[in-house]
This record gives sequence, structure tokens and C-alpha cells, in this order.
Amino acid sequence: MCGRYTLAKPAKTIKKHFDPVIIKCEHSERYNIAPGQNTPVVMLRDNQRELRAMRWGFVPPWSKNIKTAKILINARSETVHQKPTFKNSFQTHRCLVPADGFIEWKVEGRKKVPHYIFLKPRSIFAFAGIWAKWDKTPSSVYSYSILTTQANSTLAPIHERMPVILEPENYKLWLASDTDGRTLRNLLSPFSSKKVGAYKISNEINSHKNDRNDLLNSLSFN
Repeated sequence: MCGRYTLAKPAKTIKKHFDPVIIKCEHSERYNIAPGQNTPVVMLRDNQRELRAMRWGFVPPWSKNIKTAKILINARSETVHQKPTFKNSFQTHRCLVPADGFIEWKVEGRKKVPHYIFLKPRSIFAFAGIWAKWDKTPSSVYSYSILTTQANSTLAPIHERMPVILEPENYKLWLASDTDGRTLRNLLSPFSSKKVGAYKISNEINSHKNDRNDLLNSLSFN
């Protein structure tokens, strides 16, 4: 699964990575993005990429009350095309979720120890996401969920699941409205174990109120 992630790269780096893209939101460095928060997401509108803020926690369009709706931060890639909650968005409302790392917790005895996971080198990347528009008065809410898959061999000792990370050459396919379902599902495989690293970090990351760069300092390398 994916319960926290980071996007500490500046806006100009995000823009360069996803270009051509129109910036529709502001961005500040984030070291502990938590469910329920608004964060930048790349979507396709009128065949043009847009970077806009959406709420992390998918809200189905038919939900009666957004305040009581269950927050769906992850969707399993193996069944996303089948589940009634997600299948329409998988078909028509896919997005890229910019990130430069994420946090996963390893069970060690009675404790859950947070680990910071990143790409080698420390570069920006994108999770595969789906989004929905909850359109009730007095306002509309855009929300998204991050797709997950089986963990690769590097991350499996930490957790059995990991977010789907897309290769940049597949961004266009993922966003395009005419990409067929089989091609889309083929993109949802575990990311290369050789391209990721992980290390233990402080339990301070557990509180969504903490959002600063020293939260990602290594306690000890695996």
C-alpha cells in the first residue's frame, strides 16, 4: 500500500519532468504528504497535461456526503478495472501522481518501523493514479487514489505491497483516453527492484502534523 509520500522537489523540477504541462496550482516542498490533503496531480484535459491540486482519498461521484465518505487512498491494480467503485475512473479518469519518495512501515515485533523509499538516483517520478469529481453543491471536489501492486524483491521484506511507479516513457499511454485496457493493465507491474532503495526513518513521520526535511534522515541503512 502507500500511506504517505513526499514531493520535496521544487515546482520548476516538476514542470520540467512532466512537460508539456500547464501549471494550475501552487506547490511547496512536502516531506510528509498524508491522506486527506490537497497535492499536485497531472491529468489530461483537452489533450493537454495539467498540474492541478486534488485531494488524496478517492471519493466516488455517487457519494451522498463527502464528509462521511470513506477515504480510499489506494486501489489494487489487479482489480481496479473490475471494482464498481473504481472501474469508470480507470477507463476514463487516469492521472499521474508526482512524488520523489514514499513511506512504508515494517512490522518488527509489536512495532511498526517507518522506512523511506526512493528511486536511484534521488529523482522525481510518478505513481499511477485514478481520479474522480464529486460534483455537489456548493462546491466540486477532485480526489484521487494511488494504484498498488505486489512489492518487488527489494521492498517485500518491508511490506507485501507497493505503489505502481510508471516509467516516464509510459506517461503518455497512461493518460491517453484511447489506450486499451490490456495495455493499461500491462503497465501496472512492480517497479524494478534494482532502481529503488530504502532506509529506516524516525517515528515522527507518523504524525501528519510533522512536515520537514529532517524527518527523512536515515537512522540506519538496511
